[in-house]
Amino acid sequence: MPITAYCKKCARDVAPGDRCPHCGGKLAKSAVRVAWCADHVPVRDWMSWNAAMRILLPLTGMVLLLILTLEAIAGGFQAVDDLLRGGLLFALLGMLVIVATLLLLAFILQGEDLQDCVVDGRGVHIQQYLPQPTPMKLLLRLKSPSLMEQYDPAEGILLIGQKEVLWKDIARVQLWPEKTMILFYSPAWWMRLALPCTPFTYEDCFVFIQEKLGKKKGVTLPDELIAPPKPKQEKPKTAPVETQQLSFADIAEPEGTIEPEKEGDFVPLADVLKEIQESEEKTEG
Repeated sequence: MPITAYCKKCARDVAPGDRCPHCGGKLAKSAVRVAWCADHVPVRDWMSWNAAMRILLPLTGMVLLLILTLEAIAGGFQAVDDLLRGGLLFALLGMLVIVATLLLLAFILQGEDLQDCVVDGRGVHIQQYLPQPTPMKLLLRLKSPSLMEQYDPAEGILLIGQKEVLWKDIARVQLWPEKTMILFYSPAWWMRLALPCTPFTYEDCFVFIQEKLGKKKGVTLPDELIAPPKPKQEKPKTAPVETQQLSFADIAEPEGTIEPEKEGDFVPLADVLKEIQESEEKTEG
């Protein structure tokens, strides 16, 4: 049951509907969501490396550019050429290797964590929990050890961070089907949040993305997430009236019509008056 509705009264995910089947509380339309929990191992997560390298590589490039600029001002082009031939690039590359090794060690010591993921009508939300936290694990995650004060041993986990991106702020969405991951960008050139889905929730998230972003022109989406256009409702066409041309022979003569008098049946008025006068004379005689 990937698509659920969250009941605030009994604090559980239930089947979508008007009422909670457990407590009978009313379920709002905004309570519909997709919620799941995913295990997260930083050392095997490309996004953890990506987040670190997005800071480390630009910083290294800025240091190199600053050194070359200062050397050019002080000694000119020849000084810059001597500096590059003298092994500056190899020194910076060696520093990158050392930092990457330290990152690998830090990711291993961080341990696993749990990510509570929710996709709802507001946006995409991720809450990160650390099982069996220690001050060292918190420091390696750049978190203050003072968070240990909020840790309840009975629960066994500690909330160490949360990330979210609202639908109105998203400018681009990218799919990573091999990892069942959805990447959200805000603005279009900056990845704001990486959503780790499961095989059972990956395509269910498409429903919310299509509904909230599928018709927005300012959002860059893959073809799978673009909402299909609504079919146009065609007006019912009236059947044309068939006209039939009839010949004079096909026209039936209506009943009770008076036939026209023939020429031979016409009697002049003078002859009629004469017959009447003769009949009167015979009567008097």
